Amino acid sequence: MVEEAFFVPEHNSILLKRAIAKILYRKNMEQSKISSLLQLSQPMVSNYCTSAVSIPSSIMRQAQAIAEIIIDGSTPAFHTSVSFSKKITQGKWYIATKNEISYDETDTIIDNLTKAFFLLRGKEIGRLLPKVKVNIAMAKKDAKNAEDVASFLNGLVVVDGKASSFNGIRFGASQHLSSLLLYLQQTLDVHAIMNVAHFPNVTKSSLQASYLTQDFKLLDDTKHADILLHKGDFGIEPCTYILGTDAIDVVKKLLIFLEEVSNDR
Repeated sequence: MVEEAFFVPEHNSILLKRAIAKILYRKNMEQSKISSLLQLSQPMVSNYCTSAVSIPSSIMRQAQAIAEIIIDGSTPAFHTSVSFSKKITQGKWYIATKNEISYDETDTIIDNLTKAFFLLRGKEIGRLLPKVKVNIAMAKKDAKNAEDVASFLNGLVVVDGKASSFNGIRFGASQHLSSLLLYLQQTLDVHAIMNVAHFPNVTKSSLQASYLTQDFKLLDDTKHADILLHKGDFGIEPCTYILGTDAIDVVKKLLIFLEEVSNDR
């Protein structure tokens, strides 16, 4: 599972905890809970919460971001890391487990999916959400099977109609999108796909639309499509698929689609 991390220089770590404690206390969190969350003694928390020590604005902004994550229900974990690089490591990062570390083309795909997520993050997509999980899949150039197709593990996490986070990227995670994408690559110049809710009226969209049969085959001999519509079947939800050359291209088309037709649904 990919985890979010904030890196700060060692000399700023105490100031960061001090700032987080002050913010949480102002949010009416009890000092005993702050003590447990930040791994500090209660007297130290009391000192931090009432201290007039000046804290740089950059650290306060970072503390505010972390405090908001804590208030939303996440529990922080504080660790010490050692770097032998001369480059200063700071800011917001994602930590991957060993099996998520990849190279070459797989690394490029994971990077593209991640950038696509950040392009989508915070956008109002509630009207586009299907009943099933919304996801984006992207295939390798010469993909042969589902193991050559990456997608977000368990789909994107959507809160209040907005894409808020994801729980990692895996190859072979989405069997349906993988199989559909592999089939479409036989005919279309497409390397990424996203599923959203069914929009039968796409005439106002500037994107080129086509249709899928009930068994998810192209209805006609089209050589290009930005959108594919599936009317659904018994036990299968009607769905719209956004196609693109990569995940970023898919999200850009989705945002165009959202602006053009979502209000007509």
